[in-house]
Parts: sequence; structure tokens; C-alpha cells
Amino acid sequence: MRVQKLSLRNFRNYTEAIFIPHPSINIITGSNAQGKTNLLEGIYYSLRGRSFRAERDKDISKWQTKQTIIDSEISLTSRIFHIHWKIGERTKKLFFNGVETPRSELDHFGVVMFSPEDLYLIKGSPQERRHFLDFEVGQLSPGYSKIWRQYSRVLHQRNTLLKEIRDRRSNPEMLEVWDDQLYRHGAKVIYLRLEVLKKLIPLARKIHFSLTGGAEELQVKYLSSLVLEPGLSEEKIYQIFLNSSKKLRKIELLRCQTLLGPHRDDLSLAINGIEAKTFGSQGQQRTVTLSLKLSQLDLWYHEFGYYPVLLLDDVLFELDRDRQSMLVNKVMNKVQTFITTSFTGGIEETIKGSGILWQVQAGSLRQREEF
Repeated sequence: MRVQKLSLRNFRNYTEAIFIPHPSINIITGSNAQGKTNLLEGIYYSLRGRSFRAERDKDISKWQTKQTIIDSEISLTSRIFHIHWKIGERTKKLFFNGVETPRSELDHFGVVMFSPEDLYLIKGSPQERRHFLDFEVGQLSPGYSKIWRQYSRVLHQRNTLLKEIRDRRSNPEMLEVWDDQLYRHGAKVIYLRLEVLKKLIPLARKIHFSLTGGAEELQVKYLSSLVLEPGLSEEKIYQIFLNSSKKLRKIELLRCQTLLGPHRDDLSLAINGIEAKTFGSQGQQRTVTLSLKLSQLDLWYHEFGYYPVLLLDDVLFELDRDRQSMLVNKVMNKVQTFITTSFTGGIEETIKGSGILWQVQAGSLRQREEF
């Protein structure tokens, strides 16, 4: 899979930009606050329909403009696809090959993002790790995004109803309308998460072992709010969810919260049996994150027969030389990769003949050299 062309209009600090990237390595350099990360954000938004750093769509629009356009041409399995986003003050439309379509049409376009903020996957709250499961691991399971959105809507409605019941504005019997949907969608979310992790975790462990020269073993475990045994079917998870939730009904009514389900789950990440969040060094935490990101590349290839696009935002030179070389050699001429940095560090020699160096200045992009 390759980004053949990206066009931005009124996106962040870009008034107009056309980017025709190299099929292998693209190093995007320039001083701070010139638009390097914005360029990666444009690629990410084109393929995912959302930003990796802005909560609201209006935040990606150039100041005092009414419409933002993100237009891309993507090559995949010998075909060219045209993705066109039109984002207004209150509207957001996707045109896929010229036809207006829902965002789910993009589920088979893969992108893996690695930024300094990804350390919160290790250091942050359970919400950060659930975000990883839902927005990164989830894209490896066709249909996951849709079922997760359905679960989220039901969860919101159910929590609202719990408050109304507490305030005596609704009948407790109304919960039954939402309960079965909650258990069905929730069981599906958990089942799909576990199925993907079953494939992802061995890849991440293998990569981490290689990155650390065999000195460290990575352990990853799914922590469910339900009591689950390995290998359960979706139907069995549903039954456990249903029975466990009924036992907490009175407490949920008091707290006005749904206390069980995938929205309460977490991942445990350990190195040689020791919790990475509390006891891992920053270098170890970064290596765990890198292992999880690279395992997504491998699993995507195993599942779909092609690699996704890789975006590295100002992280490559936080890695030591060995990890830099391992990463570059793994992706070179296989994965189309976009690397932002203020300092190239002589990496041009490593990827000689397989990339382009780009210069960004004040929202203007130019090719500096091909190597």
C-alpha cells in the first residue's frame, strides 16, 4: 500500500500543498512549528477520517477559513483509489472514488502511527491502552470499528438512563431495552480484541526479544472487568457479561455507571515479569511501544497480504543506533514510511537509494534531495 499523492487545502498551516512522496522512505525535516507533524496528520486523517491529536475536526482547519480539503491517491493491490475529504464548519463528507460514502469504506486502508505521546501507552491510564485497542489494534479486525461504535452508543444511553432512574424520571424496567444490546455488543468487542491480541502478542514478543538482543522478554495480558478463561466463545462471554452485570445492578443504580464491560478493561505490559509502567526505564518503555507498533505492521501483512503506511513523528532519533538501524532495515523498500525530524543524524547514508529528504518551512514543502 502506498500514498501516491496528497493534496492539502486550508489544513493547519498549509494553505495549498501537493505532496508526491517516495514509495519507500520519506524524511521530513525543518525547524519546530513549521508543519512537519501537520503533514503526517494529513496522511493519517485521509486514511482514518480523524486526527491523531485533535479532538475536534474544526481544529485541523487553517485559521479563519471555512472549508478544509484533504485529497489523496492511494495505490493498493495494483489499483488506485481516490480519497477526498471535505470538512466545513458543521459538515464532514468523504468521497471515495468520487462517490459520497461512510467512513467505514476506509477500514481496509492501514496506517500505523508512532509518536512521543505513544509512551502514554505504557505510562498512562487504562484509557490510553483502551484507545490503543480500539483505534490501532481494532483496525486489524474487519468490522471492529463498527461494533465498537455501536457499543459506545449503547453504553452512553444506558448510563444516561441510570441517572434518570436515580432521579425517578424513568422506570427501572427500561434498562432491559439496553441491557441485551450492551451485553451482545460488549461480548463481541471483547471477543474481537482477544482474537487479534492472540496473533499480535507473539509477534510483539519476538520483536522485543530481538530489539533487546535477547536480554528482555515482553509479557502482554488482557485484563478484563469480567472473569474470563482463555479460549472462550463470543456466546460464552455474553453469558458471563449478562450474569455478572445483574449481580451489580443495585450498585450501578447508585453510582449511575455501567461497571462492567470492555470500556473498563486494560492491558498489562511487563518486562521479564516486572511491570513496565512502574519499574521500566524510559528506554525500556519506548522499546515496548516500538515492539507493539512493529508487530502491527507484521500482523497487517500476515492478515491482508500488504503492509500499511508507517508514520514516525519525531521518534526515530530518540532510539539508539542499533534500534534505529533495526527499524529502518525492517521497513526499507517494504513499508512506505514517513519520518519527521529536526535533525537527520546522517541517516541518509543508511537509506541511500531508497528515499527522499523533504524540507518544510512555514507550511511550504519542497524536495531537498533524493538519496
